[in-house]
Amino acid sequence: MTGQEVIELIGLDRAKSVNPKGKKLLESESIVFDQIREFGVDSIYFNTDEKGNSFPAVFLKEVKTFDLPTLQNITDIHKKIWNYKKVLFLYVYSETEIRIYNCSETPLIKTQENFDYAKELQNIEIKSYQYSDKEQLEELNRLFSRIAIDSGIIWTLEDAQFVRDKIKLQRRVDKYLVESLVNTANQLERQGLEINFIHKIILRSLFLLYLEHRGATDEKFYGQIKKGTKSYFDILNDVKATYDLYEKLEEYFNGNVFTLEKDKNNQITEKISVEQLQLIQKCFVSGNDNTLQAKLFDDWRLFDFSIIQIELLSEIYENFLFKTDPELKKKTGTYYTPPALVEFILNEKLPTNNGEQNYNVKVLDPSCGSGIFLVESFNRLVKRYENQYKAKPDFATLVKLLEENIFGIEINPQAIKVAAFSLYLALVDKLDPKNLWQKKKHRLPNLINNPDDSSLKAQGKNLFCRDTILQNVEIENIEFNLVVGNPPFGKTDLLESVRNYCDKYGFAKEMVLPFLHKATKFAPNGEIALIFNTKILTNTEDVYKDFRKWLFNDCYVEKVFNFSILRNTKKNFGGQLFGDATGPISIVFYQKELPKIPFDKIAYYAPKTFVKTDVIDGLNIDFTDLKYLPREECQKSDTKIWKISMWGHSLDFELYKLISNSFDTLSTVFERNPNKWIKGTGLLKASAENLDKGKAQKVNEKIIDTKKILRFYTNSTSLYTTDKLFNPKDFKKFTPPFLLVKEGQQNWMYCATIVDYNAFFLKSAFGIKSVENDAYNKVIAALINSTFAKYYLSLISSSWGIERERIQPNEILLLPYLTEEKNIHKLTVISSLVDKIIEDEKAGKTNGIPNIEKEINEQIFNLLNVDDRQKSLINDTITYNLDLLENKEKSKALCPILKEQTTEYGATISAELNEFLDGQDLFANTTVFESINRNSPLMMIKLSFAKKQKEVIKSKEFIDDELKKIDQHLWEEKSSNIYFRKKLNYKKGDDIYIIRPNQRRFWSKSMAIEDASELILEILNGN
Repeated sequence: MTGQEVIELIGLDRAKSVNPKGKKLLESESIVFDQIREFGVDSIYFNTDEKGNSFPAVFLKEVKTFDLPTLQNITDIHKKIWNYKKVLFLYVYSETEIRIYNCSETPLIKTQENFDYAKELQNIEIKSYQYSDKEQLEELNRLFSRIAIDSGIIWTLEDAQFVRDKIKLQRRVDKYLVESLVNTANQLERQGLEINFIHKIILRSLFLLYLEHRGATDEKFYGQIKKGTKSYFDILNDVKATYDLYEKLEEYFNGNVFTLEKDKNNQITEKISVEQLQLIQKCFVSGNDNTLQAKLFDDWRLFDFSIIQIELLSEIYENFLFKTDPELKKKTGTYYTPPALVEFILNEKLPTNNGEQNYNVKVLDPSCGSGIFLVESFNRLVKRYENQYKAKPDFATLVKLLEENIFGIEINPQAIKVAAFSLYLALVDKLDPKNLWQKKKHRLPNLINNPDDSSLKAQGKNLFCRDTILQNVEIENIEFNLVVGNPPFGKTDLLESVRNYCDKYGFAKEMVLPFLHKATKFAPNGEIALIFNTKILTNTEDVYKDFRKWLFNDCYVEKVFNFSILRNTKKNFGGQLFGDATGPISIVFYQKELPKIPFDKIAYYAPKTFVKTDVIDGLNIDFTDLKYLPREECQKSDTKIWKISMWGHSLDFELYKLISNSFDTLSTVFERNPNKWIKGTGLLKASAENLDKGKAQKVNEKIIDTKKILRFYTNSTSLYTTDKLFNPKDFKKFTPPFLLVKEGQQNWMYCATIVDYNAFFLKSAFGIKSVENDAYNKVIAALINSTFAKYYLSLISSSWGIERERIQPNEILLLPYLTEEKNIHKLTVISSLVDKIIEDEKAGKTNGIPNIEKEINEQIFNLLNVDDRQKSLINDTITYNLDLLENKEKSKALCPILKEQTTEYGATISAELNEFLDGQDLFANTTVFESINRNSPLMMIKLSFAKKQKEVIKSKEFIDDELKKIDQHLWEEKSSNIYFRKKLNYKKGDDIYIIRPNQRRFWSKSMAIEDASELILEILNGN
């Protein structure tokens, strides 16, 4: 086979040449081509979403041989791609072999002594494949084909483990640069420099390198500072020249990090040695991972700021700042926003991919930090201007676009200076020539407005150093078209303004809430997209309900994206988005006023796994996780729909409503009958205040160790005594036997135990006792330990699966109350089964317990009147959805489908459709494909409509061939492909092809019922 034939075999003949010769490119593709034109690659394979946003996925390069000049060229190309950050793979192919290079790995550091390119390049090579070897070609096609790239199977496929082992996302340019800066800062601090000064000097260096590498400073500029110097690194060899350079730049950049600290005699008070400046230089030349390095080529540089995206500056700055000053992050509640998330939000609200031309859009980030949203918004407005006039804007136009449309508020004066400089960089990058800003008539605008900053020569009108939540007349008089951003999170160290604002509107004292509320005052007729803490959707306290009541009733919410699951992502795994993130994150898209045509549903996207389904750097929405929730239900402040829809489907919500309407909760019954039930939390460790006041108490009773609590029965070996002091309280002593429930789980099951001896317990457990009948304690223990409780509580708990895998006592009491007198016979059966488990536990005979538990589960289902269809739903939700949280990338939900799964799915979906078609003289019949390749990323069935009903038809056609035909047709018709889209109902004549990923979770019986409902809706809507 030739090289081109192999490229066709793996489907990458769809890659686009860097010299497209008149071929029309999508807007997002042309931007990428402009960025990488000098890299030396031949073509790019893109993934394109349904809205026309293209993301580069693979770079390709054709070579004649892998001789020394070629290997040197590959080394150089790899370094450029690493600095670009957005692409994981470089494919280099000749007429005999193809080599796959890992672009997440740090580039080769070229030393002067006998550099062995062939040997060193093997360190960044993932695999090479010879065309003459059939087995190698098969593996190449399986792991690195277009289909594999589109579907992201390297993150799940067993035999792709070696690929995952080599991809180290922590070695990518942004992470490695931050690590290098932190190591350098630590070394400088040990040498006696003050941390704030270190921050300044490193930031100055970052900004200067961006300017220099992008052609905005040159030899002439540096020569004016010190004769004979050609670059910033030359300047760093002289302390005086370094400060002269900073002073010169202070003239151009009003109110920024170049402002020098001076005493009353105008003498510079900053002190640094040449050796310390050279340590900074070394960091930017070759990185600093705290290891010794050999001598480098004189002109070799690891970091290339002509390639490193300006948007990464915010990420680099904020990560560096927070890693060297972690208390600041904790105190301010701010977290950096990854560029992929910024791009995702602005693709929704400020798109440029379809030739949009409206560039007069006033954008506000109410907590702009170092300006990442503002920089990207400015870039997009410039692109829209170019779309309108088919020409590049001149200096005056760029300044006008910036001053009239880009606004930010930020309380941290250092961060706002970084935001200003980031915007200056973005503007300078668009100048031609780039050094135009040095001319007097092309001075950059004053952006920062901070009356407390004496270094400002003039006050700007764009970036306000203020407390957003206080009244700011000059900002509030501007009516913004779009408010975007990532407001601070947290409940501690709240500003007085935040506390007062929350009190005024009756909201929880949570930092982000006033930002979400006040955004509607900034943009009363505009659109809003803000990041917030997911717990706000699920917290059951009244102050959170009041906020939700305002958000979903007084505003029009268009979409909610719930990214909570991404908090669990491993650092080197494909789905990592938030870096050092945070708690559970969501995004809400909303506006104050109703649109002209309101939609009665809210789009809700909640991925159940952090496992990526592609290899792109951007954030691609997998529509298998998109649901449309009834607006009317979302407007209820106490609705459970947000949490249930995160882990379940509409059928789960219907079952929840059925059960909650049919039974009282334990809580309701306990409150109604205080003489029949005792309940209470345990001992709480003494607070500092009570210790100081001498109010803490010692406990003389033995205490149950919460960690040792087991399901059904915990023996007395779990008891211990302690000298620790506890808060004074009315110790509610439970006389045995009583029931104890712990907040945590045992093997992912909720945990209730019968205690038949005297004991106290801690606050992380909750006690319940029936005064009337000890058997009732056992029935409730059986209920809490049941499969049903695992399903029900996991779906409705406000924190389980969002923030942490624990459950609050008040949520345990939301289980249905089953111990009615009318069920006494069934209750007696359950109680005796629990007795049998306790008896076996005491005797150490545990082999038979799983079977007893199965019997208990059936009895509980019986009491709840759960039918077989509902049992299937419960089983599927636990087996697939909840298992994703428990077992993550090893979950059986992600495994290829079982042999009979499509047949069962097909029988279920056709039965559902035929029930709908009853009386129409028309039947839905299913065809499944038996020739299944286990490694195929997609699976498919066919629905045909005929006047005669048939059993499930089993076709011998090879499914991969059928999928490729549909994929080719879609590509020719819409430049779209099914392997990237993954979920598709494809109509061809009277047939409907249902295409889903080859994972068990998509082919369950309950998913068939859900998919049937979607199809019926499409039929009713005439689609």
